[in-house]
Amino acid sequence: MNYLIYLAYGSEAIRCEACYSILSYYEQVGSPAPDTQILVYTDAAAAFQQILGSRPYISYPAVSPEQWQAWRGAANKVYLLKIGVLEHAAAHYPGNLLFLDTDTIWRRNPTPLFAAIAAGHFYMHQNEGRLINGNTLSRKVYRHLKTHEWEVAGHTFRVTPETELFNSGVIALRSDKAYLLREVMTLAEQLYATYNKHMMEQLAFSLRLAAEGPIADVPDYLWHYWNLKEARPALVQVFHTYGTHPSAELLARLHQLQLPRLHEQELAYRNLPGWRRALRKLVGRRWRLPPLEV
Repeated sequence: MNYLIYLAYGSEAIRCEACYSILSYYEQVGSPAPDTQILVYTDAAAAFQQILGSRPYISYPAVSPEQWQAWRGAANKVYLLKIGVLEHAAAHYPGNLLFLDTDTIWRRNPTPLFAAIAAGHFYMHQNEGRLINGNTLSRKVYRHLKTHEWEVAGHTFRVTPETELFNSGVIALRSDKAYLLREVMTLAEQLYATYNKHMMEQLAFSLRLAAEGPIADVPDYLWHYWNLKEARPALVQVFHTYGTHPSAELLARLHQLQLPRLHEQELAYRNLPGWRRALRKLVGRRWRLPPLEV
């Protein structure tokens, strides 16, 4: 079996993002295959069912408040919830697991990905390059961590000039590799204790999976608009206005927000040399999210 896994815990905006991603998946695959199921880990299953209806291939695993808290780990970080979700999925839904963040839009049918996962490949969303010459935060993390090392399950992990950081908006592995997840959690907790930055969770995945085998990325399969948190109110408004309309109309309205195009524009601005961004701010030409028509 193949499983698409979403973690939609907390705000209405996150639930709306997840619904958009699920609708975009159905748009790519047409009729869902009986060997592929969607698992939505959420504290508000009824809100999903109100929008998506009762679909035979979507399940909402029950999670207690105590379990949600336990999944935050010793570091008490919301970022670590995805590790607990993946462990739960591996234990209760064995097969090929493909976790993705809610702020994603499918652009291709993921069937080839599932075939590669079944063959033993690991996937994360995108290779963001070596820490040593990445963005400002990556370079800062490298400088802070390069003299440390961490012991996990007989492995010694270090940050070196060769260490690559992968975006954890997608995490894919076969369920029989689930033992790695407990080691990722242990490593992440140590990394947070060493340097309390949000990206320690994705660094832990990057380090541990890379020690097991090569990590491939999937940017051609979906858009991951992680840099557009400001667009969330407009996304929520679309669901308030069109959430009870037919799925095709709702999806068309969501596409009209043009989030992939805005994602690329903001990313291009973010990747400008620092002096160019400073100059654009000085002359009032910094990138801003344009008004979104709903």
